[in-house]
Amino acid sequence: MRMNKRHEGQEITNMCKWMASVGLIVGVALFLLSFIASAYNKDYFLTIISLGIIGASMFMFGFGLFMGLLTETYHRAPRENV
Repeated sequence: MRMNKRHEGQEITNMCKWMASVGLIVGVALFLLSFIASAYNKDYFLTIISLGIIGASMFMFGFGLFMGLLTETYHRAPRENV
């Protein structure tokens, strides 16, 4: 499937938004599970992993948003001969 150049930045932003949403849901679920499953969480392993997943999702969303905006700006910029 070929992407339309006009909506390419929006596609990148939507993809990263979807991936970050899944990561946040998994991270929050593990974070809440870490309070309940105390036998598995002796060294706060689940808490550390869940906070890492949440942080990675936030970073991925920020980077994807930046790339989507950069792509949109690049395609809308006027063409000049340099």
